[in-house]
Amino acid sequence: MISRRFRRPLAILAVAVVLCVIVIRRKSSGYDYEVPDLERFKGSESQSFSSSNQGYEPFDEIKALLIQSPVVIFSKSYCPHSRFVKALLSEQYKMVPPPIIRELDLDPHGQEIQDALFDISGRRTVPNVFVGGKSLGGGDEMRLLHGQNQLAEAFKNNAGRRFKISRASKN
Repeated sequence: MISRRFRRPLAILAVAVVLCVIVIRRKSSGYDYEVPDLERFKGSESQSFSSSNQGYEPFDEIKALLIQSPVVIFSKSYCPHSRFVKALLSEQYKMVPPPIIRELDLDPHGQEIQDALFDISGRRTVPNVFVGGKSLGGGDEMRLLHGQNQLAEAFKNNAGRRFKISRASKN
């Protein structure tokens, strides 16, 4: 039993330790961007019809992907715009860590994820490129940024300081 004299200092110490652990985990996660709070989108209009998969929550899936990597590309394997963006980013740029690519047409929950992406970004089409937790757009936006030599800078500005992007060397 701890005497009354030590209870309060020990409680303060316990809170300080918990706060330190939270700060250390956040810094060691590797990313310094804010992943958007997707809780506000749960139960939105477009999700009401897709209740056939009880227990699956597309917003949780999206948030997990956005936490895993600063660059996430939601794509469809047959889409020419998606193919363009994936080729552009893999052939013209070097990114560390590499982007995560989620092929919605190959995912059993692809339609639900696409509906949730519409709620989050206002964009129903693919590709939908998220950088630092925010949608930077799709094929047209990536083509425009690349053409204006601003793609790397846009990614750097949104992805945080631990993310590295550079133009691939031309052989």
